[in-house]
Amino acid sequence: MNILAIDDHSDTIEALSDYCNIHGISCKIAKEGQQGLFEILKREYDLILLDISMPEYTGFDILSQLKKQGVRDKTIVVFTGWNLKEEDFKDYKDVGVREIIKKPIGVDSLDNIVKTYFINNRKVNPTDNLSVH
Repeated sequence: MNILAIDDHSDTIEALSDYCNIHGISCKIAKEGQQGLFEILKREYDLILLDISMPEYTGFDILSQLKKQGVRDKTIVVFTGWNLKEEDFKDYKDVGVREIIKKPIGVDSLDNIVKTYFINNRKVNPTDNLSVH
């Protein structure tokens, strides 16, 4: 599995890196939004973990740019500290947003994400319902 994590919080990055190392998962880290967008456009990832609330170039900026460029069918799980609802992301389903998960992210949440999107080899279907946790 090849994961891209776009997040500016060192605690989240460290937890993701440790988790991936333990489980033998390749994980590329982007600590700011524009670097993350570049990575999304440059390489294919099995899963993209995206923090919405980054300074300067936010997760919403990334999603909007992907939508503008007609990028479709990425597998994106959004991390947020905010209490966002499914309707906040309706416009991003076709880009590939599959779930919204509230921070802080625990090991159980990471396990569930990996099982859902890797072990089960779930493919993105833009008509699937978006899941909010």
